[in-house]
Amino acid sequence: MEGADRAREVRERQRADWGAVAGGWQRHREKMSAPMSAITERMVEALGVGPGDRVLDLACGVGDPAFTLSRLVGPEGFVLGLDLSPEMARAARSWAEEHGIGNVGFREIPTELDLGVEPESFDAATCRLGLMFVPDPVAALRELLVALVPGGRISVSAWGRPERNPNFSLPMEVIARHAELPQDGPGLFALPTPSVLGAVLEAAGFTGVEASAFETPVVKAKDAESYWYGLTAMAGPLVSILAPLDEERRRAVRSEVVEEISALFPGGPVEMSGEVVVASGEKGS
Repeated sequence: MEGADRAREVRERQRADWGAVAGGWQRHREKMSAPMSAITERMVEALGVGPGDRVLDLACGVGDPAFTLSRLVGPEGFVLGLDLSPEMARAARSWAEEHGIGNVGFREIPTELDLGVEPESFDAATCRLGLMFVPDPVAALRELLVALVPGGRISVSAWGRPERNPNFSLPMEVIARHAELPQDGPGLFALPTPSVLGAVLEAAGFTGVEASAFETPVVKAKDAESYWYGLTAMAGPLVSILAPLDEERRRAVRSEVVEEISALFPGGPVEMSGEVVVASGEKGS
């Protein structure tokens, strides 16, 4: 498959996968905000935004870190969230309208290479846990670089190594016994270390790049059944893998995951930490 066709296929799969779980993210926003807040805090700390700044948030999902950033930039600032999924962008707009947040905007984009913004029109940019899913992370970062003013900063994050993220790697190991998993290309663990993520920023033209990994709580469920429900309601990358399976194999996957989680957390609750990599850099003047 040619590069352009492959990239188009990846984007369409991502758009469908995340659109399918947008409702779950919207329903469980509060449940997800606690573990994700630690990641957002690390990113925001590296970004250094303040009142009056304009921030571009790529892969905005249902609106975080955009809503966190909106409080920091204040009424004189503005945050624009962009996402491939119209369902995600719509959920973010709905929440902003419901809570009267006027200094944010959200919209769908056709690709991460077509942001629809003016060059040098933003002071900062973010991409939380989204960069590893794009076909060409360096090309995506170059578009963000163009959108930033000279001296503008970027902060991005990605999931760390599979062995440090059992919330994802454990169910994926079970699924691999019943279905063929993608072997290369974009995915959960495509940018798993500080050196890899930092190198991507440098290749895109950012300077003063710093990257580090840290561990943070990522999931808490009352029992193994609740864990499986949350996983299938919000883990977009699992959607396209589970969808082609017949009912018998889907039941088998569910049964095995629940059994293994129950063995690890007998009687509940299910609590797992994970490794996250955060990297930041600056656009030269």
